[in-house]
Amino acid sequence: MSAVEKLELLFNPRRVAIVGASQDLTSISGKPLRFLKEHGYRGLVYPVNPKYEEIAGFKCYPNLESLPETPDLVLIAVNYKRVLGVLEECASKNVPFVYIFSSGFAEAGAEGRKLQEQIKKFSKDTGIRILGPNCQGVVNLHNKVITAFSGALEIEPLLPGGTGFVTQSGALGYSIFNLAQEAGVGFSYVASTGNEVDLHTLDFLEYMVEDENTKVLVAYLEGVKNGPQFNRIADRALALGKPIIALKVGKTDIGKKAAASHTASLTGSDEVFQAFVKQKGLVRVEDIEDIIDLAGVVEKISLPTGKGLGIVTTSGGAGILLADKAVELGLNVPELPEELQEAIAGYIPEYGSTSNPVDVTAQVINKPEGFSHVLTELLGYSHIDAIVVVVTMITGASGEKIAQDIVSCAKVSDKPIIVAWTAGDKLMGKSLAILHEGGVPCFRSPIRAVDTIGALMNYGTFRKSYLAQQAEHTGSQEVVGTGYESALRSIIPSNGRVLSEHESKRLLAQYGIPITREVVVNSVEDALEAATKIGYPVCLKIDSPDILHKTEVGGIKLNLRSAEEVTRAYTEIMANVAKHRPDAGINGIIVAEMVQGGTEVIIGIKNDPQFGPTVMFGLGGIFVEVLKDVSLRIVPFTSLEAQTMLEEIKGFKILEGARGQKPADTAALKDLLLKVGQMAEDLKGELQELDLNPVLVLPEGQGVKVADALAIRK
Repeated sequence: MSAVEKLELLFNPRRVAIVGASQDLTSISGKPLRFLKEHGYRGLVYPVNPKYEEIAGFKCYPNLESLPETPDLVLIAVNYKRVLGVLEECASKNVPFVYIFSSGFAEAGAEGRKLQEQIKKFSKDTGIRILGPNCQGVVNLHNKVITAFSGALEIEPLLPGGTGFVTQSGALGYSIFNLAQEAGVGFSYVASTGNEVDLHTLDFLEYMVEDENTKVLVAYLEGVKNGPQFNRIADRALALGKPIIALKVGKTDIGKKAAASHTASLTGSDEVFQAFVKQKGLVRVEDIEDIIDLAGVVEKISLPTGKGLGIVTTSGGAGILLADKAVELGLNVPELPEELQEAIAGYIPEYGSTSNPVDVTAQVINKPEGFSHVLTELLGYSHIDAIVVVVTMITGASGEKIAQDIVSCAKVSDKPIIVAWTAGDKLMGKSLAILHEGGVPCFRSPIRAVDTIGALMNYGTFRKSYLAQQAEHTGSQEVVGTGYESALRSIIPSNGRVLSEHESKRLLAQYGIPITREVVVNSVEDALEAATKIGYPVCLKIDSPDILHKTEVGGIKLNLRSAEEVTRAYTEIMANVAKHRPDAGINGIIVAEMVQGGTEVIIGIKNDPQFGPTVMFGLGGIFVEVLKDVSLRIVPFTSLEAQTMLEEIKGFKILEGARGQKPADTAALKDLLLKVGQMAEDLKGELQELDLNPVLVLPEGQGVKVADALAIRK
């Protein structure tokens, strides 16, 4: 059964029962009944409360058992201590869906957590799908299903549209909904998920992404329940061209603590979530105004597919402001070719600017007819994908003519036009009304205008590239691994969770990952023989699953250049280990080549509780330890994403060959990242953590080598 089929009766119930319904239609338990009636719900409504015979013209029933038919949806608005009893009635009546408005559960303390666990078990045992507790309900605006109690629903009529919105905060979420509605943003759905004892944010997003009325998905997130599910939704949204706008909180320790007390959410690692945002092209925002701006624009325009921004302004200063911001956002402000500038020059004064930004100057007050020609010329240039128009104090008939020209151009072009009109309603009311009626997005702030279109241009560019990559291949297809069973069988048997360095490297070798030439020995004689075969200089290291940090116990000796040094090093290492870790299990001593030169980097795998295996990359030493200059990706990832991992760290210039150094072999390093990603995918059920530190990246054409490794099983 598809996600849409699973939740169809939740979003479009034929019969709704409200347990705890009140005659006070301004109360939490009275509003859902009033909203269903006032907004024109076409199904049957059953108030349930033994105190009343009738509420607001509806017959009231004493309990669920007395209802003439089984409701598709039951809204529970009773004291938290009575909720389990009502759920038992729902089970007896074979109710498929329940919303629990009541609070006082996991967000409220130990007693509440215990009750919530009972509800969770009840849902699992009976198959009843439960939303909440501590939620504010769901709204389907197109079909007038208003099964919620927020004051935001007092307004009539509600504005249906293309924004599907899921929020883990009911109060904030419905406040955002209200502000957006008053700004003219239409919604397909709004869902407040509360404590998410069963149904959660991603279940609703999975339904909405398939909905034909929904053009953009918005999510207020405190935590993510199921990373792989979010991955599937994001892929589907990219395929359908539906941006996901995410306001994710809980970045700081204080924020995480607040989220836990609010809806009992586990916020997870923000670094991993940000990696997911980058990989799947989510539009992450910092404020509710960003949500309103983006959702409002998506409803009105075709999504751009490139980063070329054209700027037309009546003020040179505004043009500079926009150009700076556009570049900061990673957009292109292309220089216009000479022939195009000549064409534009015929419509603007000599003291204007024909380059990009195009400054038509305030002269349009006197000659507004040339404005449309400038727009038409820019829209016809292949390197421009969207236009921002900044209008200042162009009032009266001239302003109205400009507004009409913008609307006319927008209607015949598939390239979006966004307007920033920096004046108030009293002066520009008619002009702004023309833009609004013509469906052209209009801002008062030039920066908000370019922020909004910039986010969508970056999204469109990402989507185009991502779909092309998906059509070709993914990282997991580019590298052929052996599968975890054969890989693990090839390792020296180990009963513990931690693999020794040599065991870890043998695992790496199964994936074609270059490791140092080395041998594990158990005598000085064997060490000397190994050193001779490998070739001096060599290093000696203790090989033990119980010793994770060799330097702390004197278990490593580097750059050994003679038989005497090897003999002395072997003896010293064994003595040091016997002194500091007499309890450690010893496999022997590794004799390994000393790799000369190269740039040290670190690569690691960790299993994130929400998103699963992630791969980390950074330069060694201070770059990782102090500056935290790392990049992350969730597996699987593509070749393009592996390259982006390299380039997005601040230290990438060192790999490119800064200050006259030879460029490092970044092609081999990218290949290594893909192999580690494949390994993380194959071994996700077996491998908890992997640390390759250091990896030596040799000069261009000479490859990479893993000098040390540590693998930890689940």
